[in-house]
Amino acid sequence: MISGPSRGGAVRNLNASSPAIGEREKSFSEEESLADRTEFGVAVDSTTIFLLDLGIFSVFALIFSLAFARLRLPVVSAQIVAGMIAGPYVLGWVKDLVTINDLSAIGIVLLLFVIGLELDPVELRKLAGRVAGVAVLEMGVAFVLGFAASSVILGAGLLQSIIFAMVASISSTAIIGKMFLERGSRPLVNSPEPGALMALMIMEDMVAVVFLIALSSFTSNSTLLSGNSVVQVVTTIGGGIALVVAGYLVATYVAPKIIDYLGAFEEEYEEIPFLFALGLGFVFAVLAAVFGYSPGTGAFIIGLSIRGKRSKFLKSRITTIKDLFIVLFFISMGSLINPIPALIIGLPLLGVMALVVSGKLIGGFASAKIFLRMRSSKSAYLFGSWLVPRGEFSFVIGQLALTLGIIDSGFFSLIGLVVLVTAIVGPVIQRLAESRGAPAMFPTKAKTDPSEDR
Repeated sequence: MISGPSRGGAVRNLNASSPAIGEREKSFSEEESLADRTEFGVAVDSTTIFLLDLGIFSVFALIFSLAFARLRLPVVSAQIVAGMIAGPYVLGWVKDLVTINDLSAIGIVLLLFVIGLELDPVELRKLAGRVAGVAVLEMGVAFVLGFAASSVILGAGLLQSIIFAMVASISSTAIIGKMFLERGSRPLVNSPEPGALMALMIMEDMVAVVFLIALSSFTSNSTLLSGNSVVQVVTTIGGGIALVVAGYLVATYVAPKIIDYLGAFEEEYEEIPFLFALGLGFVFAVLAAVFGYSPGTGAFIIGLSIRGKRSKFLKSRITTIKDLFIVLFFISMGSLINPIPALIIGLPLLGVMALVVSGKLIGGFASAKIFLRMRSSKSAYLFGSWLVPRGEFSFVIGQLALTLGIIDSGFFSLIGLVVLVTAIVGPVIQRLAESRGAPAMFPTKAKTDPSEDR
């Protein structure tokens, strides 16, 4: 059972399925992932199992990507669905996810590194104050509606509702970033929306990190803001400032000289510039992790700090492998979703999803009008629609709450369903908004060359 008071039947029904979920979660254990397995009556080693699982995921991702492309939906949603269907909770064809999950972590680092290279830091500095206002308002609205969905509709307890409200407040940097690159990012020089969008994602990630620190210090005899957690929060904020300063210094005084030097080896030894680009992104990813942030945040900061022709130089080296690992990331995200227990909620589930989606739409619309000064209501509505997808931090928050006993596996299933629904519904709302006259935030790639110098 979920710890904490529960007032509604919906949550009790959700909890009833948790023992079954617990049995299925054994498939994620490291012990099972390292053991040999029998496939088609033949004993195979762990390497063969990994290749087989990777092949199954690839086929499912291809099938769903083709289907979603016909529907004009982002393939990132297809990859999440493919991971869910082929993963341990639906068909159960893929059970060993440890290696795939480890490799997929590379994907988010490379994705945010490339996004950082795409953006103009001068424009982002101009937007910093306004984006902070956007973050406070839109996250606040999403939090309130998420809390209402959990406490009023599901009858969940206070701590459960806080967890769900935080899940509803944090948009997916990975999903939005992938769509960002798919749609192109050049209008940053003419309008604030794309730059504001990605800056907002990084701010939300930082809020999530602070919340995780506070939640990690939670026990039955402490509060979410214990003295220990306050020290950790202050240390993390200081580490973030140090990370930004380090990124600026490296990008200004070190990286340009190395990039210019390595350019002489480009024709004869293509691997050398590639290794430098890869190493630079990973070093700052590790530094971010040391300071308590997600590794992708560090990669984004160093990518953002490098400008002009040098950003083009690094981006061209990374792009070749980015797509492989980011596909693994979204597939592994989908494999965490078990929609079946959450579906037993029935009709109240529709109300929950409506409030979760509306939180970002309303918050994004209001904050775009107030802080980004968008005169067009259609443009403000489109901005809000880009914030709808939830993703990686939803799982991180949910898994930590599950470990602490604040929620059970059934409630975690609901969080996974939120990720799935918002990843699909968000792009649909974007398309509808654009079809009704909202000016697109991003041009198509056919109309622009995103690799041009800034």
